[in-house]
Amino acid sequence: MQERGQIEKLLENVKLCRSPGPLHPGNLYPIPPRRRNFLPTALPGYRKSGRVRFAALSLLLAFASGANPPPPPFAQRFEQIRDTATPDELYRFLWALPKGGDIHNHHEYSVPPEEWLRLAERGSTKYLVRTGLSLCGPAAAELPQFVTLRTATVQALPACVQKDFTPLTTLTPPQRAAWLSALRLDQPGEGRDEFFHRLVLRTADLESDPALVTELIVYQLRQAAAENIVYLETQADPRGFVRPDGSPMPWSESAALFRRRLAQPDAIAAGVAARLQVAVLRFSPSAEQSLADAFRFVHQSRDLWVGVNLVGREDIPAGRATRFTAAFRDLRRRYPDVRLSLHAGESDHPGSEVRDTLALGAERIGHATNLISDPTTMRRLSGGRTLIEVSLVSNHLLGYVPDPARHPFPHYLRAGIPVCLNTDDRGAYDSNLTDEYFLALTHFHLSWPELVQLGRDSLKYSFAEPALKSALLARYERNIASFQARFDTPAWRAEIRSVQPIVSGYAARFLSLPRHDMISPRN
Repeated sequence: MQERGQIEKLLENVKLCRSPGPLHPGNLYPIPPRRRNFLPTALPGYRKSGRVRFAALSLLLAFASGANPPPPPFAQRFEQIRDTATPDELYRFLWALPKGGDIHNHHEYSVPPEEWLRLAERGSTKYLVRTGLSLCGPAAAELPQFVTLRTATVQALPACVQKDFTPLTTLTPPQRAAWLSALRLDQPGEGRDEFFHRLVLRTADLESDPALVTELIVYQLRQAAAENIVYLETQADPRGFVRPDGSPMPWSESAALFRRRLAQPDAIAAGVAARLQVAVLRFSPSAEQSLADAFRFVHQSRDLWVGVNLVGREDIPAGRATRFTAAFRDLRRRYPDVRLSLHAGESDHPGSEVRDTLALGAERIGHATNLISDPTTMRRLSGGRTLIEVSLVSNHLLGYVPDPARHPFPHYLRAGIPVCLNTDDRGAYDSNLTDEYFLALTHFHLSWPELVQLGRDSLKYSFAEPALKSALLARYERNIASFQARFDTPAWRAEIRSVQPIVSGYAARFLSLPRHDMISPRN
């Protein structure tokens, strides 16, 4: 009511400044001196000369009458493209779209298996792959087929199990193809059990090789740059690395390797800023101690590591958020500068996981697919400071939302909950961030402001330090402006066809698009 009264007052003042008759520029007169103070200087179109522009008054009258504000300049062109482009054209358009950041992804599973294989074959450490499957004891049962281990690890296994292993460099073409497939969800019927209980175990010793892991960070930067992503916040844990002789590597030494690799010219040339998180396996018996170590490390390494994450299945009782209430209270008191992005609500059953995780101090929530079953918590998050990190492809392939068209993402977005799109495990899913945007746009009829806000919020809610965040947001806005200028033309189809996307395996399988090759391992 107060706002309405202010508008009416402004309109009354406008009436005093024009002659009777239809409202048009010829009927506007200079504002009498005694009346100038009634019009705020912030009113659009106000001049010190005392003349109010006709356009400003029209907008004011339209607002007062309840009319919808005019659409953003590019919105109509975007709607034309969205509603009439072919799937191939739409994918090209979204490939070129500036996308802000990818802030929810697991480094080890975000690069193609081909890259793991290429680097491991050329490295100094010798690896073996379990190509056989002898059942000769507990050790044999615990190691999935195609698990990859260094020579010393294999030599410590029972002799009957050692016979199952083949040197990585001597795999036959069928064995290589099977190894690559084993690191992807690319077969019918594969889902969360295959992913969590077998696939993530197969990289094994590869993940403790600092030469491989740091090199693959740079590959991730090139992947991001190809899709017009300006910021990567990935979960890359410096713990557990070993030296070539097999001895444990201290955190400080492994962190120095990350810093050194990201400071090299090819990493800088990618043009993508990178910050890292430390991830803690939530159902591990030693998770509390691991959390304490992670908080302390991030506190001491804020130049590159910016947050802590809880990962792993919540449907295992030991992984529930309530287990960590006391630990997080203590650690947040001791390390207030450590940011928290925590997985929660990655479930196809109703539950309080998101609410419980917010109680731990989470600033961002990963997935939150079952938040839709908790309207009280949804209302709490509406217009708030907590972002939901949505991964449509992941939720589809792992079966948490088998039909992407029924994902709760648009309900969160349109309820005013901050959201952004992310890749999660793009290497294991053979997907990319363009796939996420394609699914969101085609299933949920996003508007241009909604599309832009997704990218903007991915940067706004990132854990990048303030100076970097400001620079990234400014860069994003410039990129959006250039994008609009490029495609706001009657010849937009020709412009779109000039875009050369890298169509993922996921898009080829589920979006009926022709497959294109992955990016080159070198610029």
